[in-house]
Amino acid sequence: MKKQLIYLWIMIMFCGYCGKIMAEDLIIAKDGKTEAIVVVSPDAESQHKGEWLAAADLVKYIEMMTGAKPKLAGVREEIDAALKSSSPVFILGGEALKANPKFAQKIRGAAKKNPVLIADAIGLLREGNKVYVAGNNDDAHYFAVAELLWRWGCRWYMPTDFGECIPEIKTLTIGELDYVYGSPFEIRSYWISWVGDTTGKEEFQRRNMMVPGRRGFPSTGHALGQYTKDVPGSKGTFNFPITAPETAEHIANKIAEKFAKGEGISIGMEDGSYDSDYPKDVELMKLQWDKYFIRWSVTDPMLELYNNIARILQNKYPNSGGKLGFLAYANMTIPPVREMKAEKSLFCELAPIDIDPIHGMDDEDSPPRREYKEMMYKWAKVMEGRLAIYDYDQGMLVWRDIPNPSHQGLKQDFAHYAKAGILGINTESRNAIGTTFLNLFFRGRLMWNPDTDIDALLKEFYSKFYGPAAEPMEKYWSAIYKEWADTIVTEHEYFVAPAIYTPELVETCRKNLEEAEKLTASLTKKTQLTRHERQVLDR
Repeated sequence: MKKQLIYLWIMIMFCGYCGKIMAEDLIIAKDGKTEAIVVVSPDAESQHKGEWLAAADLVKYIEMMTGAKPKLAGVREEIDAALKSSSPVFILGGEALKANPKFAQKIRGAAKKNPVLIADAIGLLREGNKVYVAGNNDDAHYFAVAELLWRWGCRWYMPTDFGECIPEIKTLTIGELDYVYGSPFEIRSYWISWVGDTTGKEEFQRRNMMVPGRRGFPSTGHALGQYTKDVPGSKGTFNFPITAPETAEHIANKIAEKFAKGEGISIGMEDGSYDSDYPKDVELMKLQWDKYFIRWSVTDPMLELYNNIARILQNKYPNSGGKLGFLAYANMTIPPVREMKAEKSLFCELAPIDIDPIHGMDDEDSPPRREYKEMMYKWAKVMEGRLAIYDYDQGMLVWRDIPNPSHQGLKQDFAHYAKAGILGINTESRNAIGTTFLNLFFRGRLMWNPDTDIDALLKEFYSKFYGPAAEPMEKYWSAIYKEWADTIVTEHEYFVAPAIYTPELVETCRKNLEEAEKLTASLTKKTQLTRHERQVLDR
């Protein structure tokens, strides 16, 4: 019995000692020196862009934070030696999945189930001196590294180095680490319109968990007119028998070759007012009045046309992966009245351009936004997982370089998008930083995780971005954000600016900025941006 107790005591002490070793931080760099190694697949540079960029950025930002540059091991001999060494080793991407199958399985388990396009999931795991950093696909490998850098305090608030805030760390460490996560959204992107500057766009997207591109989601742009101008009974682009069987056959024949090849094709309606004297069209249009477009709704007959086209092509090419895209835009924002399901090859992008862009879906001050919530859920039901949101940045003051914050509504909306099973979000932006400021940053974080604490991100932003001027700049922006959060305005465009930027708000901003500028001799570029924004208000 005595021997058993001694043995038990030894085991307890041993386990406690092991736990203490595992709990100790792994030192990555200290006092400008590091022995850390970053392992990446030998074929990453030539075949896996995301994985290679992940390795390069991990090396880059560790050096920026600490002054010490890890070694990059991308040759098989170097990789094998690194895996046997006692140095801190970051094992990225494909090498991590191959070296640790259980880790790979956990990442796959975190991914969205049954994705329509592609799901992203990431994992971070420390085992002794080894740190596994990977995702379930090439883009996700990068997001895993971005998550690790985020945990070290790295932030990218705006595109280019101007918006980059990287901490200086004397001793960089990693403690216990065992984390997996999968985003509910498959599309997470923005695009730049109206000849906006795209400098740094791709890097900014990746670092904030967004995916450059639409990932196989078909185009939804205005395209229907080219197929309907010569349909039987047509009276022009905007007047033809919408639900007539001959119309669907005519359009299907024109796009059959592309569909058979598995291509994505837009059959999105044109930007205009549709009419038809075809009896069934007249009947379906009068099911509801479109108060946004101020005419009878065209949704029911148009969706029936889309379904008819899809059925013809699906029956003719049952093995095709072709996708048909359409836009639920100004003349088709309202969902159908009838209980309808979109055919499996149809993909819709809901573009609520006429709906209040300031408030969230749960905001009592915005009946239009609450109505939009109902419309969005109905469209999601109709599309059965194949609905994306065409999102508009810059709030309502579209043409003016003054702040148009949107986070006050985004945190409500993105939670609803996740609940509705929305496929993803694609944002249109002019990339006028004076206007958008943090909007794209917040969108990226919410696209990745709709539960992100926006208030916490704002709180840390002021000190990270403005340094010693954090306090007056927090007062500056908080005054602006409060006016936007409290406004009862639900319209958009420049003419509502005075309702937000009152003389009292402009004066408050002026005083706070002057106070900040006295404290920021070394940060003139960042306060100068804010001054340019404020000076527009004086006009």
